[in-house]
This record gives sequence, structure tokens and C-alpha cells, in this order.
Amino acid sequence: MRLRRPTPVLAAVAVLAGLFAAPAAASAAPDQELPFGCGEEWRGSTRAHHRPSALAIDFNRDGDLGRLVVASASGVVSRVEDYGTKSYGKWVRIEHPEGYASVYAHLKAQWVVPGQFVDQGAPIGRVGDTGGVSGAHLHYEQLLGRDVQPSLFHQQEFVYGVPTLSQNCPDVPLAGDWNGDRVDEVAVFRRDAGAGTFEMYDPAGVGSAQVRLGRASDLPVSGDWDGDGVTDIGVRRQAARVFFLRMADGSVVRKRLGLIKDLPVTGDWDGNGTTDLGVWRPGRAHFRLLLADGTQQVVRLGTRGSQPVTGDWDGDGLTDLGVFDAATATFLLRTVSADGFETVTPVPLGSSTDLPVTGDWDGNGVTDIGTWTPGTATYTMRVAPSPAAARRSTTAVPELRTLTFGRPR
Repeated sequence: MRLRRPTPVLAAVAVLAGLFAAPAAASAAPDQELPFGCGEEWRGSTRAHHRPSALAIDFNRDGDLGRLVVASASGVVSRVEDYGTKSYGKWVRIEHPEGYASVYAHLKAQWVVPGQFVDQGAPIGRVGDTGGVSGAHLHYEQLLGRDVQPSLFHQQEFVYGVPTLSQNCPDVPLAGDWNGDRVDEVAVFRRDAGAGTFEMYDPAGVGSAQVRLGRASDLPVSGDWDGDGVTDIGVRRQAARVFFLRMADGSVVRKRLGLIKDLPVTGDWDGNGTTDLGVWRPGRAHFRLLLADGTQQVVRLGTRGSQPVTGDWDGDGLTDLGVFDAATATFLLRTVSADGFETVTPVPLGSSTDLPVTGDWDGNGVTDIGTWTPGTATYTMRVAPSPAAARRSTTAVPELRTLTFGRPR
């Protein structure tokens, strides 16, 4: 089935309207955490005439200029503005489920674009001193509709003037063949205090393996970097635009690719048995795949709000591309035939608040799709002869397997 690609502006509007429509009455607030990395300590203040409300927070700490600002909860970016030397200066607004939103102002740098999905704990910019301010700090608000609300962090109301430790330490789902048996198992990247930790599920029940790599704010990736049939781990650091790839012997190889706002993707683009690198560019809604000759292949797919996924959807030994659209809880899986004909197949799975994950769950050489539900840390893995197998076929009925792994949010 060939799909027409909507324009970025219309796509962003559709995502926001479908996923984060304001409720008629107040409902349960999302799980908000401090907008800084796991384990960081910050102090917040306010004043009687604080605009737009005394419920807003000005966060400070020693050496705060240039510190990373991360999303306090998962959501869709609705505004990325620059008011120069006035008002909020450079600021970002993120829409969350049930009509809630968060605002991050006076930024030095903005690393997101309107319409983009951001996960909890993902970097969105740096603390700055832009706008009408006398010194560096992060101005932060939690809103319901247009009204600023008392800020809740870790389900507790924020206390002004008291040093507060960030518990923005979410797990991020991923998968890989960690033992070389040709069956993929799940894993999580844990945003620990000061560092990132990969924890891989052991199907034998002996205990999960844990490997530290990178920083808590890095974006995790997995792939077979050396072609030995065992999946390795890696991270991409946005500020440096660098991949850090951990090899089987424990050494780490660095490779620079993409722009600061890009998100990492990996796959075997040429079918030689080793995993290659690429990026997803949210502002353009396209993939940029690094080829063996150093050139980059550009592939357009999805919208700004899409979340990129990769896998071998047809079992031909080449990694294909895909996206997960949260507004419809649908994977769009792209395959290209030997004669160059492109097909994009929609496959619904999960809910609007799930995170996508892909892996070969049954070891048949074809990548399957799955989701991870943050509130329960539950993986739902769809097993079928191919991820786009007809759901009504009596010979290709998909099986849904579930597994709880990781820390719920």
C-alpha cells in the first residue's frame, strides 16, 4: 500500500490535535520529573509578581549556564520560539497527554522542532540567559490548558527554595541479539545519575547483564559493529554529534555524524553483516543513512512527530526503514523491491503513550515490531511471518507476547 506523505505543518497539527486534545475537565497529571538529568540537584524560586504566574519556577545552581535541559515528561513539541532580548527569549513548549503542557524558557540553545515527539529525560536544549533576564536560569512552568499549575515532580508538589534532587531517570527500551542465538531479546538503557547503563534481559532467568556506557543524557543505539553475530551497544551524544560504539573487546570507537538535532538510527544498509549508522532529522522528516563510500542516502518517511525505527521487514538481509506515529499508534514500514518499487505498509500496535521497539522475536530472520508501555514497563512483541502479515489470514495470525522488564515510570 503506497501512502501519500503529508506536509510537515499539517502533520504536526494532526499529531497535536489527535494525541493531546485538551480535556473538558482536569484529569490525572502526567508523571513529571525535574527538567534536568538524573541525580542533579537544583534550587527553584519564585516571587509574588513572577510572570505569568507566581507558580512558575526559576531554577538555579552553581555553573548553570549551558547545563542540559531535558523533557520533564514525554510529549510533542508545540512551540520553539526566539523572542530575542525580550520576555522568554528562546523557549520551548511541550504538550503532554490530557491537556497538560510544560514550558522551558531563557534557553541558550534549542534542540527540538515543532511537531517533534520527545521522550521523558531526552535533551531539549541548554540553560541560558536569553530574553528579559539579569542572569542565567531556567524558567519552567507546568500548565493545564492556559493555566499555570503548581508543579509536581515525582508526584510531589515542588517546594521552593529547597535543594531538589532530579529523579528524571527513565528507562529507554531497545533490543538485540545479546548472546548470538539469532533471537532478539529486550533491554533498557537506564538514565542513571551521571552515566548511562544498558541492562539486557536474560531469557534463561540467570539474571540480566548490565554494562555502563556514555552519559545519562545520551541516546542509546544497538547493532553488530564487528559482524560477529552478537549485538553490541552504543550511544549518540547530541552536543558532540558523535556515536560512541562499544566493541566486543570493550573498546569504544567514535564516529561523528549528523546535526545536533538529529536522532540516531542503525542498520545494515548494504547487507554485509555489519551494522551501519544513520540519523533521523525531525525538522525534515527524513533519514540520512551513512553508506560505505562515505556518502549519505536521504529517505523521506513519516512526519516531524514520527519516531524512527529500523529492521529487516522482508528478510532480504538489508535493513529497512520505518516510523511509529503515536497519534494513531501505527507503524509505517517501508520496503523496497528488487526493481526499486517502494511500499509503505501501516501496522497498528500499542497505544499513543507507548514507545516503539523492534527485534526478531522468533529468530526467523525477519524483524518484528513491538512496543514498551512506560507506566508498567511492559513489552508487547508482535510475532508474525513478517511484520506486515495480513491480520485476517488463517496461516499468518500474529502472536502478541508480553514481558515486563525495566523500571516503570
